Amino acid sequence: MKKVVIIIAIFVLCSTSCFTNSSSIYKAKIINIANETSDSQTLDVKILDKPYINKSLTIKHLIIDFSASNKRYNQGDMLLIDVSKNNGVLSGVIVDSYRLDSLKKLCIIFIILLIIFGRFKGLRSLVALIFSGFIIIRLLIPYIIRGYNSVVCAIFCSSIIIVVSFLLISGFTKKTLVSILGTIGGTLSAGLLSMIFTNMSHISGLVEDEARFLTTNMGLDLDFKGLFLSAVIIGTIGVIMDVSMSIASVVFEIKKKSPSIPFIELLQSGLNVGKDVMSTMINTLVLAYVGSFLPLLLIFILSDTTFLNALNTELITSEAIRALCGSIGLILTIPLTALISSYMAFKTKSQNNYLYKN
Repeated sequence: MKKVVIIIAIFVLCSTSCFTNSSSIYKAKIINIANETSDSQTLDVKILDKPYINKSLTIKHLIIDFSASNKRYNQGDMLLIDVSKNNGVLSGVIVDSYRLDSLKKLCIIFIILLIIFGRFKGLRSLVALIFSGFIIIRLLIPYIIRGYNSVVCAIFCSSIIIVVSFLLISGFTKKTLVSILGTIGGTLSAGLLSMIFTNMSHISGLVEDEARFLTTNMGLDLDFKGLFLSAVIIGTIGVIMDVSMSIASVVFEIKKKSPSIPFIELLQSGLNVGKDVMSTMINTLVLAYVGSFLPLLLIFILSDTTFLNALNTELITSEAIRALCGSIGLILTIPLTALISSYMAFKTKSQNNYLYKN
């Protein structure tokens, strides 16, 4: 229980300190709604950040339909406001709602449940998750911005994430080694296929709003096709890791319980488990991608565009390539992991070997 408290305390401190003011943007709280009409609100707010802490000012909020400003605020709501000072008088404009407090509470619930039900393995999973985020934010993205090859960076960083995550979660065992090899093989397969079919389909990587924003607003000269391929590689790691570990665990457990089982039967058992896991995991992967661009599907369905023309657009084609290559990488992980785990388990002579431990 002491470890749980320490982890939560560290998370709360880090999440609070990570929010730093950008230029003139400050956190504020609505203390009163002075006036309200059908299309506007007059809000009295109190600033909660230095150097204007506890200073009050009045902001008029316009409610605009079908925009980010289409919301009504209530007393006590938290805001981010852009504060300016002219002739000693403070004025402010609403930038957005302040959401980090609610997000922090949700993360704490996640951490508590993870540790309650996962115990020490849940704690290690949390550390692996934080490490993965650290590698992506502190290593992958900075090197891509500096102009390094996006695909090479993604392969390198994903390999680090895979190795460290498995070692943290399962320790250094044969089962871990098999899972690492299977995951890396499946991930590289997905990356290679996505590279081939991205070139065949003439995907530029500039069709999404975020990519265009990086080019037009931030002036970044990046390899956006490589950035797209990097997203495919990073996006497939999670499900492939799950499948690889499931197959390796079953194969080593069967060998442990039945030391005399033939190699072919051991391999067949691993393949059978892989088939069962594959169907649900592919659904999970594909539906996750479909859900990410659901509003776009509504646009195509409600417009006069035919299904084939909609499918032929770069945005839909790129998402289809992402989903299909990830699924193929997952499928190829199954025989690869089953073969490696069956061979290594079959070659292990003693049931009492530490390498059998979960």
